Amino acid sequence: MKKYILFFIFSISFVPTFSQTEDLGSWMTFSFNKGLGDKFALNLDQELRLKDNLSNFNLVYTNLGCTYKVTNFLKVSTVYRFIDKQKGDGSYGIRNRLYTDFAFKIKPKKWSLGYRLRLQSEWRSLGYDSDLANVPEIYLRNLFKIEYKFSDRISPYIGAELRWQLQNPRLPWGNGFDRSRFLIGSNYSINNKMTLGTYFLYQKEWNRSDPQTLYIIGLEFGISIN
Repeated sequence: MKKYILFFIFSISFVPTFSQTEDLGSWMTFSFNKGLGDKFALNLDQELRLKDNLSNFNLVYTNLGCTYKVTNFLKVSTVYRFIDKQKGDGSYGIRNRLYTDFAFKIKPKKWSLGYRLRLQSEWRSLGYDSDLANVPEIYLRNLFKIEYKFSDRISPYIGAELRWQLQNPRLPWGNGFDRSRFLIGSNYSINNKMTLGTYFLYQKEWNRSDPQTLYIIGLEFGISIN
């Protein structure tokens, strides 16, 4: 585990910097899942994000949700996210997000093939004075993921996510396909309860007057208790 963390710190110390339309960031996530019988689970996530070539704080969010196992290959989750995000003027504002996930997964032999459909609604509150603050932004997100169980501890994966804007009062002309993400990473099972993961994510905006491209280095640590 120590080698994993040192590798992550070493890697972000020698990465290139980018201009403002291309930015390098880091997302660091802690997750806790508590099973409630065979069908239900409670989920808690805490994430910190850095931006501006890793030099500035971008946001921190907290997820609180629950998951219901419908079948062996389908799970449904409902999550509330509290977001404290830096605004363009350097001050901070509070955003609130609700989303529902429909996650499908099959596991042929050592492979894991997954698809997640997310319907997401987000609105702004404290720190935002615009009359549009309480009008939600609504998105539909499609995530495809392939994972391979290389050993009992190591599981590398690749994934892609496509996002559609359904409603945004600040960008009413931008409805339709507006963002893509591609990622590659690996999870390391420390034991039957704890997992450590790293990944690299490439994000590109579409259908925007000034689209931004992000290069993200991620670190994840998760605890699951039945």
